Amino acid sequence: MIKIENISYGYKSNRPIFNDISLEIGNGIYGLLGENGVGKTTLIHLLCGLLFPWKGECSIDGMNPAKREPALLSRYFFLPEEMQMPSESISAFATRHSAFYPHFNHKEFEQNLEELKIDRKQKLSAVSYGQQKKAMLAYAFALHTPLLILDEPTNGLDITSRQALKRIISRSIDDDSTLLISTHQAHDFKNLLDHLIILGESEVLLNRSLDEISQRLLFARTDSLPEDSIYSEQELPGYFSVLPNEEEEENTPDIELLYKAVLQVPEKIKMIIYRNEE
Repeated sequence: MIKIENISYGYKSNRPIFNDISLEIGNGIYGLLGENGVGKTTLIHLLCGLLFPWKGECSIDGMNPAKREPALLSRYFFLPEEMQMPSESISAFATRHSAFYPHFNHKEFEQNLEELKIDRKQKLSAVSYGQQKKAMLAYAFALHTPLLILDEPTNGLDITSRQALKRIISRSIDDDSTLLISTHQAHDFKNLLDHLIILGESEVLLNRSLDEISQRLLFARTDSLPEDSIYSEQELPGYFSVLPNEEEEENTPDIELLYKAVLQVPEKIKMIIYRNEE
């Protein structure tokens, strides 16, 4: 369980990025969304103990990540969007570092490399950004840490590699694991995400499971603009809308439409999603 309690932080003393925000993250696959500059990567760095909040606390399984305790460090892995690559192969890298992670599965590591079409012998520093990203993703999912955090994991990946990554996620993440994905490409993880966190300016606009969202909101295509539309986009031949799900109809949330709705009419979305909650 990740807990963020009343966190405030910024890079300039008079311009906080976060102002007294709180959220909890349990098991499942979480998508972390937000516009450029709202602090997705900053939030991840706070979670991992790489930055220190002005006030408030972050904890993973009740431990403070900023203390860098080995018992906690072996329980999560963070793959940043970019990293300095060593002058060694991914196989050599895994041999040196995987001993720190007790659940590393070498067979799955080899399977991930094969599925992502990575030459295990080529030096990481000598290959393209996309190849580096795929190599590190193959390693990250073989670690089987209870918590895995990925920052923009599909940047640099072609369509075939993105599809392979989805297959790896599906077989690697179980009910006792947490995968947190910060991304601008929500459609890359269609049908994989369990929860959505949407950040706004200095606040968390939404933190709910997709099941809860589908119970409260209806995503529908209609020929004419619905009178009770919360947010709509015109498309041929009609409209794609977010509506109150008064009858609790079964439906699948469209993440991209929901994201736009939350940014455009956050108070309307909050009023429906969080109704009957104190």
